[in-house]
Amino acid sequence: MNDRPALLAEYLEATYEIEVVLEELSEPELEAREGADDWSVRQIVHHLADVEVGDAMRLRQMLAHESPLIVAYDEGLFAAGLHYERPIETSVATFFALRASNGAILEQIGEGAWSREGRHEEHDRYTVEILVRRSIEHDRLHLAQIQRALR
Repeated sequence: MNDRPALLAEYLEATYEIEVVLEELSEPELEAREGADDWSVRQIVHHLADVEVGDAMRLRQMLAHESPLIVAYDEGLFAAGLHYERPIETSVATFFALRASNGAILEQIGEGAWSREGRHEEHDRYTVEILVRRSIEHDRLHLAQIQRALR
């Protein structure tokens, strides 16, 4: 069974749900966090954009190169070094633009391209389809985190 059209729809839909939550957040709401040691909504938004930047490159590498090395990164170092206290507007724009671009690429690829692989430093197997599934899971995880922080 080919569930890729449904998978692609879910990949694009996940960003819409995040967009709805972020639409009218106040500055105090951007600083909301689930617990004292958890990221704020602002920090989560920057994190989502940074992950999308990485995934955009990973997708392109896997589709254009034979078994490219997929380099891991430390999200804590990103948060500490990339000024996650800054305004979110550019990160929101980056997240949505790259997801739309990635989605447009995914809409064009053939069946075989979904199984193209990269050699990820931390995972045994990493394919285009795995990247998409992990993106959806990641989005859902952080959407739920944002919703809990805002309660």
